[in-house]
Order: sequence, then C-alpha cells, then structure tokens
Amino acid sequence: LLLLLQDHQLKHKHPSGLIKNFPPLQTMESLLFGFLWAGWILLSLSLLSGAIFIDDLLAQHLVHKTILSFFAWIVFAVLLWGRHQLGWRGHKAIRWTLAGFCLLMLAYFGSKLVREFILHI
Repeated sequence: LLLLLQDHQLKHKHPSGLIKNFPPLQTMESLLFGFLWAGWILLSLSLLSGAIFIDDLLAQHLVHKTILSFFAWIVFAVLLWGRHQLGWRGHKAIRWTLAGFCLLMLAYFGSKLVREFILHI
C-alpha cells in the first residue's frame, strides 16, 4: 500500500511529508520483491508441510483456508514469474501483490467467518 501511495503521489507531482521520508521508488520496489520471494518460499513450505500432516481435509474444516492459500500461492508465483520474465513493475506488480494479499487475508479471516458464522461449527 505504501508503494502504491508513493507511486501515485510521484506521478501526480505532489509528494506529502511522509512520502518524502521514504526511500526511492526503485528501492521500495526491490524490497517488495525481496519480501515476496521470501514470503512465497515460506508459503510453499507451509502448504507442503500442511499437506504432509493433514489427516482429513473435510473433517478438520480446512478446505476454505487451503484452497484460498493455494490460489494466493498461484497469484504470487505468477507475479514473480511476470517480474522475472516480463519485467512487470509499477501498478501491475502492485495490483498482483494486493490480490495475493487479499486472498491470504480471506483465507485466514474468511475461513474463520465461514466456520463460525455461516456453518456454526
């Protein structure tokens, strides 16, 4: 979100006080992709370890969380591939990052919502 704000303010030529204290946009983008690589690797490991230790996906009420986390994993994989192969930067990279983040948020909070309020489990 900070990268999106910084990009917007720089394009409209009116950076505010907080944005002036940030590192350059290219540095922020490099940090974002460094964190994305680390997060994608950790998400991969968590999905693999979850697949090893799960007994019954339906009985343990993990279907929503697992499917949404897997979709987020795909979104981040496509984003990292697009950055490496197609040179995605700027708004496209920010949109893909926010989409993956929203999927992970939905996986965590949405599965809790489905289990507790909709299914009453």
